[in-house]
Amino acid sequence: MDEETALRRVIGLADACELLAAATAFPGDDVAAALGDGSLVADARACLADAGLGADEARAACAAWDALAGRDAAELGGALRRAHSLLHVRQGDGVAAFPYESAFRFVRDGHGGNPGLFRSPVTQDVEAQMRAAGVLPLDARTEPCDSVWQEASFASFLLGSEAAALSQGDAEDAAAWHGRAGDFLAGHLLTWLPDLLSATARLAAAWAEEGSLPADAARYREGLGAWGAHAADLLAAHAARAPR
Repeated sequence: MDEETALRRVIGLADACELLAAATAFPGDDVAAALGDGSLVADARACLADAGLGADEARAACAAWDALAGRDAAELGGALRRAHSLLHVRQGDGVAAFPYESAFRFVRDGHGGNPGLFRSPVTQDVEAQMRAAGVLPLDARTEPCDSVWQEASFASFLLGSEAAALSQGDAEDAAAWHGRAGDFLAGHLLTWLPDLLSATARLAAAWAEEGSLPADAARYREGLGAWGAHAADLLAAHAARAPR
């Protein structure tokens, strides 16, 4: 792989993580508007292609999101927010899918009782890595640092720093950032992201089938699962790759 291609791939991965952060956080009408006008799909395809996925595969990964083109932003935004709340906010029977790494893995791995949200070793390690990099979230006291959107945002920062070092020809600094990104991806984000996206897509589809969630919200989650699975595979390959 030549240097230009390597740089483009790292930039594509950083962009994919930034998009993942926006796509999993509580959705505003800006996300719905970007789906409606096609700009989100264009960005989603572009970052996968830059990261090394073939054009046809990148196009297919966004098929469900493509189907949301032309939707009214306010109506779609409301549907996306309902899905987010049903999935991630405690309802009468508990939380359907925790959006925090520690809590999600606690439930997935079959532990009994209620998961801790702030003081678990997983959350503390995520916080420590963010603090060491100088990018601890401003709301770290009130919101666990290991949410999927904060972890994706941090991964984007790490990969963006690697890309910046590569663009400046600083191989030593690039290797250091590559190591930090690889450790964080392998030790945190990729340990639960595929399972989270699969679970939320499955739940949203079931709720849409029974009529408790708009079909477009389920379609959005389907698209997030399909696109996110490709992004996760590309991130895993980068994490396993030796630094340049």
